[in-house]
Amino acid sequence: MKELVASKSITHFSVGLTDGTDWKCGHTLSIAGCMMMLCERGNVDITINSRRYSMTEGEMAFIVFDMVVVPVKVSDDFRARFISVDYDAAQDIFFLVTSNRFWEFIYASTVFRLPDEFREVARHWFMQLDWIVATCQENTAVRVLLNEMENAMSVMAEQVEAHLGMLGTNPPKNRAWTMVNEFLGLLNRYYTHRHDVAFYADKLNITPNYLNIISKRNIGTTAKEQINIQISLVVKMLLDTTDLTVKEIAERLHYDDPSYLCRVFRKQTGLSPVQYRNRNDKRRE
Repeated sequence: MKELVASKSITHFSVGLTDGTDWKCGHTLSIAGCMMMLCERGNVDITINSRRYSMTEGEMAFIVFDMVVVPVKVSDDFRARFISVDYDAAQDIFFLVTSNRFWEFIYASTVFRLPDEFREVARHWFMQLDWIVATCQENTAVRVLLNEMENAMSVMAEQVEAHLGMLGTNPPKNRAWTMVNEFLGLLNRYYTHRHDVAFYADKLNITPNYLNIISKRNIGTTAKEQINIQISLVVKMLLDTTDLTVKEIAERLHYDDPSYLCRVFRKQTGLSPVQYRNRNDKRRE
């Protein structure tokens, strides 16, 4: 029987312990803004953007709203400390962390092992967050947690940059960068129903062409390419974790024409959905 664990939610934040019982294996885990999680014991198998991780004791995950996250298997003794931040607060925090190298690291290594000297520091940091939420008035707790998240990310960014030898080379962020991140947040919210750039541009009160331009400049892909990347990641997840047919996947993602979805997927992966599933099935044999 799993040990009882607890968490507490306040404005913008949820902190505490999880044993994964509230996760539905094989289904997408909803991340409103971002979540930091430190595994204390046990393990969880999880796919993030179709890359599979086995998170074990001493490993940390930094998960962002535009990632496709699917828990696959949770051990009976799994236990992890976490802090979850909603979209609005995450955007404010992200804007202050200007390290491009840090974000490259997070997207390439979403689950990573902490060096031994940092592991106990991280554990005490999470416990401190619990104490703040349990002890302070909510207004105070929210203000302190915002500062704690900003500080933690700044420290992590410095460590990543120092390790990669790129300290002090990052340009300041601007309004266009913020709009691109707003676009990514909207995409995470609406990708199952809306695949057109015009919809997202209208939400941001800019033209589709301008959204494509600032997206290309800030994340290396146009808005349309990013939509197709997001769709392909979700298709991969559904092919890997369900027995849905291509037609059923197309219906779930609101594509009237399954062949169009297949063309989008092939352009991103070089394979048709059926070829992708068959290849993975053979690898698992």
